[in-house]
Amino acid sequence: MKLRHGLLAVYSLLCFAALTWPGYAWLGNGVEPYVLGLPFSLAWNVGWVVLTFVVLAAYHRGTHGEDVER
Repeated sequence: MKLRHGLLAVYSLLCFAALTWPGYAWLGNGVEPYVLGLPFSLAWNVGWVVLTFVVLAAYHRGTHGEDVER
């Protein structure tokens, strides 16, 4: 259980670094190339939002999924 919390904390820091300066300036700042018709900087942000949703859904499923009665 503590491993999941630690991994979520590491992911949160990675996401924070990728979406703020200097991570965004080094990796995600640019118009070219276009990704699915979106400028790269917008696709970078959308990608992180989608990835964060997947990570949080997996975290919730892993920590609280056993408690749900069916």
